[in-house]
Amino acid sequence: MDAIKTEVYNILENAIHTAIAAEEIAISEVPDIPFSPTKTPEHGDIATPIALGLAKHARMAPRKIAEIIVTHIDLNAHPNIRQIDIAGAGFINIYLSDNWLYDTLQTIVATQAAYGTCDKGEGKHLQIEFVSANPTGPLNIVSGRAAAVGDTLVNLLNAIGYKAIREYYVNDAGGQVERLGESIDVRYRQALGEEGLEIPEGGYQGEYLQAFAQTIADMEGDTYLQLTTDERIAHFRDKGIAHILAQQKTSLERFGVNFDVWSSEKAIRNSGKPEEIIQVFRENGYLYEAEGATWFRMTDFGDDKDCVVIKSNGEYTYFVPDAAYHRDKFDRGFTTVIDLLGPDHQGHITHLKHFVKGLGLPDDWLEIFIIQQVNLVDAEGKRSDMSKRSGQFLTLDDLIDELAETVGEQFAVDVARYFFLMRANNTHLDFNMELAVTHASENPVFYIQYAHARCCSIFEQGDEQGIAPEPIEAVSLKRLTEPMEHELIRKVAEFPSIVLLSAEAREAHRIPHYLHELAGLFHPYYNQHRVLDPSDMEKTYARLILVRCVQSVLKNGLTLLGISAPASM
Repeated sequence: MDAIKTEVYNILENAIHTAIAAEEIAISEVPDIPFSPTKTPEHGDIATPIALGLAKHARMAPRKIAEIIVTHIDLNAHPNIRQIDIAGAGFINIYLSDNWLYDTLQTIVATQAAYGTCDKGEGKHLQIEFVSANPTGPLNIVSGRAAAVGDTLVNLLNAIGYKAIREYYVNDAGGQVERLGESIDVRYRQALGEEGLEIPEGGYQGEYLQAFAQTIADMEGDTYLQLTTDERIAHFRDKGIAHILAQQKTSLERFGVNFDVWSSEKAIRNSGKPEEIIQVFRENGYLYEAEGATWFRMTDFGDDKDCVVIKSNGEYTYFVPDAAYHRDKFDRGFTTVIDLLGPDHQGHITHLKHFVKGLGLPDDWLEIFIIQQVNLVDAEGKRSDMSKRSGQFLTLDDLIDELAETVGEQFAVDVARYFFLMRANNTHLDFNMELAVTHASENPVFYIQYAHARCCSIFEQGDEQGIAPEPIEAVSLKRLTEPMEHELIRKVAEFPSIVLLSAEAREAHRIPHYLHELAGLFHPYYNQHRVLDPSDMEKTYARLILVRCVQSVLKNGLTLLGISAPASM
């Protein structure tokens, strides 16, 4: 579709230039020519409102401009265009020839798993940091949504020619992990029978820490009581981080997400990089002293107030290691860095961008997107308590466990990933559990997977009937004459454009929407048209090519989403 749009664009541009040279349209230069989708095949395959855009400058009626443009297009010289009409006030509707449709099938058969990919990224190195949950507890369902979105965006960017990696930033330093160590210390002493203890303010109450502390007490007894309180808390902090991080890795691997790089905040702090960026800020005049602290001039970048980077006790605020971490990303050679942050980090975006600018990095180098909240809802849209264990889903593993009880482990991951991806990440997501476990066409992921399984079943039935597909070179694709067949070909032709747009716009939700639309075209075609017809083998071979192409696109799209493409359901 991109190639044919480029061809049509050039044809229209040349026609306008010819009209200008003939002094039929009084404009000095040709503006960008927009395209708009046609509502139905009756209105053509490609439409453009360019005549309406030229009307004001040319001081002519748009329909008259459209008529002039069309007179300068020789259809005999452009075999990919079958017909051109002018509609309404001046829309130019272009009907493509059937040859273009058949060429699309040729391309899909030739490229197969590579269909939808391109080299637009030219091998440039990108990094996407996502999830990066504090190592203080199990991953929640918002982290699950971030995992699905981040993983899919990496797949999309790599599909269009970038070298993108997945990175997890472990927040293993700072106040939150100190409180983790304090919380484990309390639970450990409670497990040994000490009474009258309470979790410190801001600590972690979760039952997972009780179980962890009990295991330590059971295996190692009162060994750690021989340490000082500070030593014991530091030991439990490190031990707790390692334990919880291992659990998070296991949960992510179960969810089909494997990170290429795990970075450590503690390592960044110990590397000397925070001191280096403080020096850069100081040399650039962005720091000043006040109230015993060191402040960064956020107001120099348009913010309404400055912020503290070094507290009066000499400790860095969390902004400093964050800025140092991003400088580290730049030093590693990434041409673009994308951060996916949780809904509680909205206010962090502006600050981080100011710090990056203060380091002298390009304005467009850092992209930040918010992954919004996930709500579990019932069939009526009301928030519901669905977990049999705790009365409410809190963790990603809880969600997969609950889904797996109904649909099985693999399909549980498929369903969770699809539902996390089906809405734009900057909007709140209502996760409908009743729909998610429904084995019916109402469940969108099963609807798509069933379309792929139906494609596979056609070839299985062909084997049983002794009907083997013919090489596409030996098949008369002109036997594909049904309107539904042409509509399917147009839809699979859109796939490379959808992949490119999704990757460049960082909008993973476009892929599940597209796949659902493709499945929505294939299911009625399957029900209304016989693919395997021994009485008309030419048509059978042509339809098998079409089915093979639909099957390839469905599988390629599901693979980008990290979702399986089952051969049977």
